[in-house]
Amino acid sequence: MAKIAYTNPATTIPQQITKLQNKGLTISDISYASNVLTSINYYRLSGYWLYYETSRDVIRPGTTFEQVMDMYYFDRDLRSLIFEGISRFEVTLRTRWAYETGIKYGPQKFYYKNYCKDETERLANIKTTKHEVDRSKEAFIKHNVTKYTGKLPAAWISCEVMSFGNLSCWYTNLKEVPSSNPTSPGNAKDAIASFFKVDAHLLESWIHSLAVLRNQCAHQARIVNKKLTIIPKKPKSNKNPIKNLWSSQSNCYYNLILVLIFLNQNITSPSHWVTEIKDFLKRNKTKCIDFLGFSNDWEKDSFWA
Repeated sequence: MAKIAYTNPATTIPQQITKLQNKGLTISDISYASNVLTSINYYRLSGYWLYYETSRDVIRPGTTFEQVMDMYYFDRDLRSLIFEGISRFEVTLRTRWAYETGIKYGPQKFYYKNYCKDETERLANIKTTKHEVDRSKEAFIKHNVTKYTGKLPAAWISCEVMSFGNLSCWYTNLKEVPSSNPTSPGNAKDAIASFFKVDAHLLESWIHSLAVLRNQCAHQARIVNKKLTIIPKKPKSNKNPIKNLWSSQSNCYYNLILVLIFLNQNITSPSHWVTEIKDFLKRNKTKCIDFLGFSNDWEKDSFWA
């Protein structure tokens, strides 16, 4: 299809309200709608009323502006909770990465060719890490660069300025190299996964999916009524409590929320965050079913207790 010039004009708040009314949206409080549209972009909100459209630009009769905003606020609050949960996991993952690679291999060995599966990936990861270190304003990075030789700092230093996405790439590309430290046997990759009570291949998949979700949350992107772009792998072990809870709808957010709760339960128990998100989801049972792919009786399983 040939592209055409964009000619749609900018619209005022009153014009935006009229457009919504013409689509069939019931707006009983014009002042409230005006205040909302003053602080929340019309285009951002369009992702929420799309759920109520029966055809293009035709909203289901009886749908109110308040319903659209209820969906918006649910998404906002869920996104905030998810971001906190990912942040907790991310801090622990950085810690386990620094500890296991450092203790088993040495401060900087994970950068080396013999410790990586793919050379092209290794070089790309080094380039990214070098960029992250160079642009960092952290005092500990400046101290390290000023005092020590070497292109890149030790694992426990560089991991603190790596993006979550870059850390995901390093973990995925890490070989299962046996430890050179007799007091810490095994390999770093499996040791990190074992801490979270999963195998390395499963953790690779989950980290990748969570890194993408983290970026969505950080940029305030909508997550309700959407499909995952990076699908997490289903656990194979019968010992994993979320295996039998996994939805056959593999691209729904429900599965990744299961993953995040499971990982956080293995970091600290009891977890205040786990309790908070479970309570939030229970209070919004219908929305979880409608917008996130939860089953009709999801909260009856003991996992959600």
